[in-house]
Amino acid sequence: MAQEPPFRPSLNALEDVLREHWGYPGFRADQIPVVQAAAEGRDTLAILPTGGGKSICYQVPGLVRGGVCLVISPLVALMTDQVSGLVRRGVHAASLTAGIHRSEVERVLDNFRFGPGGFLFVAPERLNAPAFEAACKAMDVRTVAVDEAHCVSQWGHSFRSDYLEIGKIRTWHPKASWIALTATATEQVADDIESLLGMRNGMRFRATMRRSNLSFAVRTVRDRHAAIIDWAHRLQGSAILYVRTRREAEAMAGMLTAHGLDAAPYHAGMPRSMRETHQADWISGSLRILACTSAFGMGIDKPDVRHIAHAHVSDSLEGYIQEAGRAGRDGEPAWAEMFLDGKSLGETADHVARQWPSQDAVRGVLQGLANQLRLAIGAVMDEPEEVMLPALARRCGCALSTVKTSLDLMSRTGWILLEPSSPDTKALWVASPGEPRFEAARQGIDGIILAALEARHGIGKRAPWTLDATAVFGAAGCSMKAGWNHLGRLREKGILDWAHQQDRMHVRFHVGRPDAHSARIPRKILEKQQAAAEERWRRMQAYVETSDCRACELEQWFDPNRAAPCGICDCCAPPPSPTKATLLQWIQEGVTVLELKRLVPPFHRAAVREVLDELRAEGQISLSEGIIKANSKG
Repeated sequence: MAQEPPFRPSLNALEDVLREHWGYPGFRADQIPVVQAAAEGRDTLAILPTGGGKSICYQVPGLVRGGVCLVISPLVALMTDQVSGLVRRGVHAASLTAGIHRSEVERVLDNFRFGPGGFLFVAPERLNAPAFEAACKAMDVRTVAVDEAHCVSQWGHSFRSDYLEIGKIRTWHPKASWIALTATATEQVADDIESLLGMRNGMRFRATMRRSNLSFAVRTVRDRHAAIIDWAHRLQGSAILYVRTRREAEAMAGMLTAHGLDAAPYHAGMPRSMRETHQADWISGSLRILACTSAFGMGIDKPDVRHIAHAHVSDSLEGYIQEAGRAGRDGEPAWAEMFLDGKSLGETADHVARQWPSQDAVRGVLQGLANQLRLAIGAVMDEPEEVMLPALARRCGCALSTVKTSLDLMSRTGWILLEPSSPDTKALWVASPGEPRFEAARQGIDGIILAALEARHGIGKRAPWTLDATAVFGAAGCSMKAGWNHLGRLREKGILDWAHQQDRMHVRFHVGRPDAHSARIPRKILEKQQAAAEERWRRMQAYVETSDCRACELEQWFDPNRAAPCGICDCCAPPPSPTKATLLQWIQEGVTVLELKRLVPPFHRAAVREVLDELRAEGQISLSEGIIKANSKG
C-alpha cells in the first residue's frame, strides 16, 4: 500500500542523496523547487529546457520516497540509458520493453512486487497488458513519473494515444505522488497534461528555455547542398544534421562523405544494428556528423555537441527547440543553424497540409486494413494481428505516413486497439517460385533469394517470419548495405514484404468493424488537430522570418513573458553586410528582385540597396522586368 513519507526532507537531505549517488555538489537553481515539491509528495509538472537535468528531478525524489517509482517513458533508448545510469549508481532499476521474453517480464514484475523497490521503466502501451496491471496493483508504488509528458496532450507535437491511459494508474495507487516532465509545453499543453493526469493541486514550474551559450541562426542560401557542405567543412566538434525524410538522411550522408567529410545516416528505417553502430561511433567521437531524421536524439546523453543544423524548416517550434537544444549541454559555445532556399518554406507548408489525412484517406486505409485482415463489417477480433505498414500503404495506394496517422486517428476514435511490435525484423513471402514476377526478380540477386528461401525453409505457410539479416546476407555473400538494397528491390517488385519494428503494428478491432463507406473521424479529433498544426506552422514561419531576437521568438511561444534579447543570435549579432563581390556572385546570369531580397537579411537590405545603386551607376548590373543581371565586360 502506498504511503506518505514520514517527513518532509530538507534541501540538505536531498543534496546528500544527490552527492551520494550522482556525485554532484548541489542542484541547479531550476531543479531545487521541482525536487523539493516532488519529494514532499506534491503532484508536480516541471517544464525544463533540453539538457536541463530533468531525470534528476524525478530520480532523487523517487529514491527518497522509497518503494517503487514507476516511470512512463516513450523510447526504448531513453529507458535503456536511464536504467544503466541508475544501476551504475547503485540504484535498483529495470525496464519492460517490447520483445522481452515472457519469463523475463514475469521475473522483473516479481522483483518489484516482492523486492525492496526501485525504478521500473515502462512504455505507455504496457499499461494495457492485463498481466502488468495485476502485478502493478500489487506493488508499493509511491511515485509515478511521466517523462516527455507533452505526449499526453492532444495538442502536443508528439501525441501518442496510449499516453491517455496513464491517468488510470491513479485508481491503482491513489496515494502515489506524480511528477510530469517535458522540455516543450505551451500553457495550453501544460493545462492538458495536468488535467489528463488528474493532478491534484499540482505545482507547475517553468524554467526559461534559453541557454546563454546556444546561438540560433537562419541561413538563407541559393543552394542548400552547397551551403551544408561548406558548413560541414567549417565544423569543430560533433554535429547533427537534421533532415525531414529517411531518403534525405541517406542522401545527405552520402553527399558529405563524397566530399571527404566524416558522416553517416541515422533513421528509423535502418536495421537496428546499423543504427546502434552509427550512434556509438558518433557518441565516442570517431564519427563527426550524423545526418538523421527526428528519430535520433531523445535520451542521447552527449553534452559536447557543438553544432546542430537543419536542412529543412521544422513543422513547429516544439520540434525545432527539442532538436536544436541537443547542442551545447556542457555549457560551452554551441550553434543551431537552419538552412533554407527558395523552396524550403513551400515544402514544409505542403508537408503540414498533408500531415493529417482527409476523411476519404482514412476510409481508404480502413478498407485496406479490413481487406488485409479479411474482416467483415461489424466483425470483432479476439486477438490482435501484426500488420506490415509498408504493405498496407501499397495496398491503399498512399504514403506510409498517411497509413500511420490514419491508424492513430482510428485508435483515438475507438475503432481499433494498437500495440507495438517486437524489435526484430519480420518478413512475408508475397510471391512463390514459378510465378513470372518471382522468376524475373531472380536476375542479378538470385543468391539472396536462395538464402532467404533457405532461412525460411522455402515458402511454406504465408505467415510473417523473423528475418535474421546477418545470416541471410552472409549466406548470400553480400555486404549489409548491398543486402538491404537487394531486399528493398524484392519488396518493390512484390516478392517479399519485410518491415522493421517501426513499420509494424499489432492491430485489433475490439468493437464491430465500421463500414468504410460511412465511417467518419469525429470533427473534434481531426479538424482540431489540423487547426493546431497550422497554428504551430504559422509560429514557425514567424521565427524564420523575424528580424528580432530569435531566442525571444522561440520563448514567446511557450511563455508570453518576453525576456531581453540574447545578444548572440544572427539577428542580435548579424554577420557583415554582403560585399559587392558577394552580390555579383549571387546575381551572375540573373536573379529576380524577390529572390535577391530573400537572400539578404532584413537588417542589411538598406545597405544592399545602396550597393546595388552603385553597381548600376557603374554599369556592372542592369534591371529589366524584375530581373537583375550582371553586364558583360566585353
